Amino acid sequence: MYKYSLFIILLALQNSVLAVDLGKHGQSFAIEEEGFIEMIKRKLAEIDINKEQQKMQAIARDRVENPKGGQGIEAATTSRVFYFDPSYTLEEDAVLPCGKILHKAGTKVNPLEHMDLNRRLFFIDARKNNQVAWLQERLNNPLAKQEQKEQVEDRVILVGGSVFKLQELLGEEHADKMYFDQAGELTSKFGIKASPAVVEQEEFRLKIEEILIDMILNEKK
Repeated sequence: MYKYSLFIILLALQNSVLAVDLGKHGQSFAIEEEGFIEMIKRKLAEIDINKEQQKMQAIARDRVENPKGGQGIEAATTSRVFYFDPSYTLEEDAVLPCGKILHKAGTKVNPLEHMDLNRRLFFIDARKNNQVAWLQERLNNPLAKQEQKEQVEDRVILVGGSVFKLQELLGEEHADKMYFDQAGELTSKFGIKASPAVVEQEEFRLKIEEILIDMILNEKK
């Protein structure tokens, strides 16, 4: 009983100590939190609108003039020739306007068996001066089909650099031949790893040639 009474007394004393009011010492401040709207307004007030607009315009202009091309397309360090088969399998029937089925679903079709490419495709990096000079020489020597004596159209696909700057360098006569390999779609499809490269039709396949320019230049000297 004595132990129990002593425990009650100690517990009461402990609670009294914990609950004692120690008063205020020093200057106190109210805790204030900046509201979200106020914070946004303050951040906006700190922004130089004209400067940010100029920055965004510069970024937009650079993306238009220098779009993102294929990744990993380097200047050719060796020449190589390979082929691309454009054949594909139909997922559904190919039907003519008259309603007649030309090819049934599941048929393997090669477009070059029914039409000619009639184009020569040049893949170059416009940031490389030697590739631009090489391209200019090729464009000044148009290719003619031996069978039909018909001139083959040239198309220039950039894997890097500015289309606008290349148009200025090559002149108005070649301005309508310029395209850009957006996100490397064509180089990935054809398996092109280096530039410059030339794509031409050879029977029912596409002949692709990656060219080492330095070797060509040395042969001409």
